[in-house]
Amino acid sequence: MHTEHPPRAHRGRRVAGITTAIIVALGAGYVAACAAIPLPAPTLQLEVPATQVIAVDDAPLQEAVDGYDEPSAVGWLDGGTVWSNDEAAHPLASITKLVTVLVGQEAEPLEPGEDGPSYTWTEADTDLQAALEEIDGIVFPIPEGTKVTRKQMLTLALVPSANDFATAYAHSIFGDNDAFVAAAADWAERNGLESLVVNEPSGMDDGNVASAADIVRLAGLALSDPVVSEIVSMQRATLPWGIGEVENTNPLLGSMGGAIGVKTGHTDVAGYNLAAAATGSYADRELTRIAVVLGRETEEERARDARALLNRLADAPERLAVTSAGEYLGTLSSVDGQFVELSADETVDQVLVPGEELTRTIDPSGESITLSGPDGASVVPVYREGSFTDPTLRWRLTHPRELFFR
Repeated sequence: MHTEHPPRAHRGRRVAGITTAIIVALGAGYVAACAAIPLPAPTLQLEVPATQVIAVDDAPLQEAVDGYDEPSAVGWLDGGTVWSNDEAAHPLASITKLVTVLVGQEAEPLEPGEDGPSYTWTEADTDLQAALEEIDGIVFPIPEGTKVTRKQMLTLALVPSANDFATAYAHSIFGDNDAFVAAAADWAERNGLESLVVNEPSGMDDGNVASAADIVRLAGLALSDPVVSEIVSMQRATLPWGIGEVENTNPLLGSMGGAIGVKTGHTDVAGYNLAAAATGSYADRELTRIAVVLGRETEEERARDARALLNRLADAPERLAVTSAGEYLGTLSSVDGQFVELSADETVDQVLVPGEELTRTIDPSGESITLSGPDGASVVPVYREGSFTDPTLRWRLTHPRELFFR
């Protein structure tokens, strides 16, 4: 006799088979997913700051300028920080000539090695020489009609500090005093010299003023112009027209190692002024330092004080170990509990001066240290003590939270 199964029992076995197949399929998928999913990135735990700013103490430089009663300031050619004991504007005297030449250089630049265009000495120039002589200005009389190159005018203006040639130079470019004054005011504003006021190009007007700090910045601009920096560093120069050899008015040139200029100034109102600069190598880094002294009572005093401030600047650079080989940084921990210790792989020294900063940043992955400072950016590798091994499949299968819910 043929017996048929009840329809419900047949359906139950079929459902059970499908369910089993689904479970098997899901299980296989879970295993495959656990095996294939990328592991989370290791966790970085640092024992030192992730970012550090390294700097040199600048208090000694402020103390150095504060040690003088008269206006004094110091700074570095390649640095933005200036230390000053007096923010008021004071008469520039012949330091004005740096402004005159830089404004003229911007309008009609003289290139290194060139003599530039010739200028014919006029009756107005000879009249100006006579007027300047009456008020004790520095002049080098030459006949009307004499041809003078631009390089010769700049040399006479900056080396022996000739008032007549500085004025003739400005007028040869701008036409008259009003045009020069307008150009100088615009130039000062664009260069951030907020205290600078110039009424004429020679420095004989005591209304030509600036703060000691702005004169440090002015000296830096002068030293950044290759033509001007070459001329102000000359101890002497030989000129035609019976003038012969002229001496630089800067007393530090030839008497102080590394001295490279920049400019003296003197009137009865201003006193004795000096913007001075010197170069030197400090732990294999070439640096140019600038000192400004204003209102001194004698030539000897301005030379002494400028020299002392330049020497104080020479003591300021410091060689710092910004990373040290073997320096412990922290650990990296893997998702399954493994860890490796991290340390700097190299020793790196850098020379810093007051006013500069170096930023040291450890990469979030723990692979490197980036150093960003005055010499640019560099990368120091991080050494790992050991390495991670892949977790077992069993661990992956039994830790879904760590793998899928991170």
